[in-house]
Amino acid sequence: MAVTIESSGEFGDSVYDGRAAAYDRLIGSRWYNRLLWDASPDDYAAFAQRAVDSAPGPLLDVAAGTASATCEAYRTSDRMIVLTDSSRDMLTQAARRLAGDGQLRPGMRFVQADAFDLQFAPGGFDTVVSLGFLHLVADAVGFVDGLRAQVRPGGQVFLSSLVAATAVGTRYLRVLHRLGEVAEPRTADDLADLFDTSVRRRGSMAYLELTV
Repeated sequence: MAVTIESSGEFGDSVYDGRAAAYDRLIGSRWYNRLLWDASPDDYAAFAQRAVDSAPGPLLDVAAGTASATCEAYRTSDRMIVLTDSSRDMLTQAARRLAGDGQLRPGMRFVQADAFDLQFAPGGFDTVVSLGFLHLVADAVGFVDGLRAQVRPGGQVFLSSLVAATAVGTRYLRVLHRLGEVAEPRTADDLADLFDTSVRRRGSMAYLELTV
């Protein structure tokens, strides 16, 4: 399947280029999510559906990955959806998943973009989604401020993040932090304090909904 991937700047190779298929299998594995994070891909998909159902207008997905959690919600929506990621391979994998055995539905765009330097007009989206990315970010507030800038007044930002909660998940996050793979682990309470909002948690995965 041929897909057009736009670019919002000059990009070199991403760490995920060449690893998208393996990443996709891992992130969608029920055993992986259950054993390490005490969480479920069903919860991720339900949260994505909640984001899609929140408004009718354009939606921006930042660090969309392979659309593992968002696929069903995006395929069955008639919203304009812009999926961004720094990795072309991840976006290509996402497009294949969203197309299924047929063609991509109208209204979907794939843009190679820097999550920390989005080149869209401010306030151009009703909804911004960023799932499973916040725990990679050291400056969480600065990152989320950038997402908020993309949302029109009254719109929402939907975020999910791994947090230090369960014994196994917390140990693994600390190992990943020492390896430079994730930011210093935060708790759900840390996120609630940072963004002055309530946080829902299932196992090691936290969910936030921020109104702009």
